[in-house]
Amino acid sequence: MQISQLNQTPLAKFRNLFAGLNIPDASSIRGKYRASFVGPAWLRTSAAPALSLSGLGGWWGKEFREDGTAINIVLRTGVFSTRFPMLFVRARSFIDERDGLALHYQAGNPFPWMYVVDEVRSLDEATLLGMTIANVRGLRGMAFPFILQKVD
Repeated sequence: MQISQLNQTPLAKFRNLFAGLNIPDASSIRGKYRASFVGPAWLRTSAAPALSLSGLGGWWGKEFREDGTAINIVLRTGVFSTRFPMLFVRARSFIDERDGLALHYQAGNPFPWMYVVDEVRSLDEATLLGMTIANVRGLRGMAFPFILQKVD
């Protein structure tokens, strides 16, 4: 599925799309990935400002490491840096209750990140569909999509 198609997809349809995708093998997705916001225009235009307010302004992507951790990559004023470490784990999905892969932000991260989980599934060999979920009772039903494209 192309980004242009994902950008025409209503937010409510992403849960079913995600549920129909394959769960990637954890060892196959090591490395750096460039992020893009996808979904309806209102979500794409509000995502970057929302991330800035939560300390993740300039979000560029993620890096999945050999040791089972991951980190966000940000680009600010032409300089790359990393923020908010995560554990990359096998976990039951909040979206479809299948066993899957998730990024759990560690307890030392600032609010709200210690309550955030990013789940990932494969769109193709080099592209992951991510869904950001607040791991808080009453909010787990809301999931916000993004894609990660492997960088060589």
